[in-house]
Amino acid sequence: MISKLPLVLATFVFIVSAYSQKLEDRAILWGGDPACGFRGKGFLADEKVSCSSVETPRGPLSVINHDGLSLAIGFLEDDNRIIVAALLKNSTDQAIEFDTDIWGAAHFRTVQGFYASNKPIVAETAIPSRDIVRGVMSGVTLDNSADVFLAGVAKTSEVKEVRRPDGTRVKKIVIVDDQDAQDQAASRGDSRAQVAGDELEKIRKTALTQKWVPAQNSVKGLVYFRRVKKAGLVVFNFRIGDTLYLFRYPRNKS
Repeated sequence: MISKLPLVLATFVFIVSAYSQKLEDRAILWGGDPACGFRGKGFLADEKVSCSSVETPRGPLSVINHDGLSLAIGFLEDDNRIIVAALLKNSTDQAIEFDTDIWGAAHFRTVQGFYASNKPIVAETAIPSRDIVRGVMSGVTLDNSADVFLAGVAKTSEVKEVRRPDGTRVKKIVIVDDQDAQDQAASRGDSRAQVAGDELEKIRKTALTQKWVPAQNSVKGLVYFRRVKKAGLVVFNFRIGDTLYLFRYPRNKS
């Protein structure tokens, strides 16, 4: 299977079409063995590349070490997203640039289809955390508006004492706004705002938005991708510096 990987890598051309070098030249595919699964032709003889796996309480991390850069990747799924946990360690004397907005994912229907060089169901870049924030806020605003509107048209009846023209008073059933419905709508709005605020705070604190790894330093955070339910395998590509790092993520379709 590994011998077919150079052909499979061609499926990522449209994702990285702006790159000046051929895709195969500076690409490393993570593999379970120390030598990694695949290494392109564009590496110098003295460039050191190795792969490993590290077990953690939250699952395994796939690690690529490449000439002073260590990239550790973990995956998890949450609702309609796949979340990539990334840790980049830079032990060189120069900052290393990257941009998670152009990190990509190709969603394949089956693992076998990937190795047969079938086209992915869809291939796209990461969801910027700022777009998630906007989406959450927009959803809260829309839900609150709909709730307030429905509460506004909700009516109930109550008995009121009405004065007749002759001065006498009688009791009469009248239709009025449903105050309980309005109070409940306001309460639900407050609850949505609280939940959304907690979610946004979590995203802001954990999202990987930095664009470089300082020399002799590290950065970590979460990167979000769309979850495609029909995909049995997702192949992620992360460009860091002038190199493309590839990771396969088999998933159970449920």
